[in-house]
Amino acid sequence: MALAVLIFTGVTVWMQRDMLQIEQQANNFVLPSLSQQATPILSSSERTLVYFFAPWCNICKLSIGNLSGLSDDLNTVAVALDYGSTKEVKTFVGDRDLQVKVLLGNSQVADAYQVNIYPSYYVIDAQGKVLGRSVGYSSLAGLLWRTREI
Repeated sequence: MALAVLIFTGVTVWMQRDMLQIEQQANNFVLPSLSQQATPILSSSERTLVYFFAPWCNICKLSIGNLSGLSDDLNTVAVALDYGSTKEVKTFVGDRDLQVKVLLGNSQVADAYQVNIYPSYYVIDAQGKVLGRSVGYSSLAGLLWRTREI
C-alpha cells in the first residue's frame, strides 16, 4: 500500500512539474463566453477554480460535471482549449448540463497558464496568486478537497 501511495505521489508531482508554481501570479485574461460575452477568468473578490479542458479529452468528459457540485462561494470557470470550433465546445458543454461559466480560451492562455495536460486545474486567490494546482481526473470529493480554504 505504501508503495502504491509513493508511486501515485511521484507520478502526480511529475505531471505537475511544468505548471505554474504555488504563490506565482496568474494572468487574468478576458475571454469570450459561449454567448460571446467578454468575461474575465479570475474574480477580483473571491477564490477561483479554473478548469482547463479540451472537448476531445475523455478524462474531461468524465470529470467536468463534478464542477457543478462545488460551493457557491468559490468562483468556478471552465476554459476550453485546443478545440476546432465554438460549435464543438457548445456540443461538449450541452451534453453535460454544466452550471459554471464556460470561456473560450486560446493558445496565449494555454501558454500563460502552462497547460499541456487535460484537464488542468488551478485554485487562484482574489489577488491572482496560485493557491493550488492539479491535473487529470478529479471526483467531486477530490475537487472539494483541493478547493478547501488554503
